[in-house]
Amino acid sequence: MKVILLAPLPPPAGGIAGWTQRMTEVKLKNQWQVKAVDEKVIGGRSVFGKESKRNLLTEAKRCFIIWHNLSKELKQMDSKVVQSCIPAGTTSMLREIVCALITKLHRKKFIVHFRCTLPNMVKTKASVILFKRLVSLSDCVFILNKASDKFVKKHAPKTKRFIIPNFIESSSLYRREEFRENIEVLTYVGGVIPEKGCDLIISLAKFFPSKKFKLIGKIGMNESMFPDNVILLGEQPKDIVQSELKDSDVFLFLSRFSGEGFSNALAEAMAFSLPCIVSDWAANADMVENKGGIVLSNYSIKEAINAIETLESEKTRRKCSAWNYKKILNSYTDTIVTDMYVNAYEEIL
Repeated sequence: MKVILLAPLPPPAGGIAGWTQRMTEVKLKNQWQVKAVDEKVIGGRSVFGKESKRNLLTEAKRCFIIWHNLSKELKQMDSKVVQSCIPAGTTSMLREIVCALITKLHRKKFIVHFRCTLPNMVKTKASVILFKRLVSLSDCVFILNKASDKFVKKHAPKTKRFIIPNFIESSSLYRREEFRENIEVLTYVGGVIPEKGCDLIISLAKFFPSKKFKLIGKIGMNESMFPDNVILLGEQPKDIVQSELKDSDVFLFLSRFSGEGFSNALAEAMAFSLPCIVSDWAANADMVENKGGIVLSNYSIKEAINAIETLESEKTRRKCSAWNYKKILNSYTDTIVTDMYVNAYEEIL
């Protein structure tokens, strides 16, 4: 049997696209296969920054390509389920409503997988109407965190829903054994933009001039804004990212990005046994639980400084490190999470 993923594929490799790539490579139980219908943006549009503005003609072309490719895949006898992976933007929900209708015409099951934190994305009356319509066409809903679960329960209480996190390959886990006496290197992975917390990282770097702050990801800010102890590494392949995580003492993830759902970057840092300082946003608190690091209760420089000072203790960092490794091992590995997907597919069938 086959599940069709409606989701972007790399390049670029981050976010949903990185997850999609891993889903096409992982082995699912009960001989389930994965086929991706690529929904990535076209026409040179970027996900972040000035180049993210939509062109209506280009978006229309993109939609028709997606609908055509979906219809083609649905004609295959072994295609049983469509899993639509979206950040719940207005245009993406409109597009996926059509995808759901196409799926129903072929008498197949449709799942909408909201790759975001729903209350941060679905705010207007129009978007709530679209959300309800899309959910009504779905056989079940996948969500990434507790905040989204509450949102679905409020607006579509009869909908079958599953909280399923992102996953980390078991082979990627790294048990940290050696710890520096003090924090020397703090690392962040993701888009280098203010909404991802990089403005607060600038302030932290200025307050701690003797510490190195390494930022890995596409740079969407003026580089002159960053002090000398911030090292901008740009986009890097997986092996380089992992090497940097191994050399780090603390992982920073201070995002307030509206499209955030469950951070792959944060999960990877936890898998590398890194203590984490995170914003109380999306799934961050669900993941770290104030045991694998520190969850900031508000977005303030003072609280972030206090968090770094708390983690200066080697003993505290060792404790957080061990907890994060265990949390990933027990909750977020590929086998555990993909079994949750397959169980849901088979339940709705």
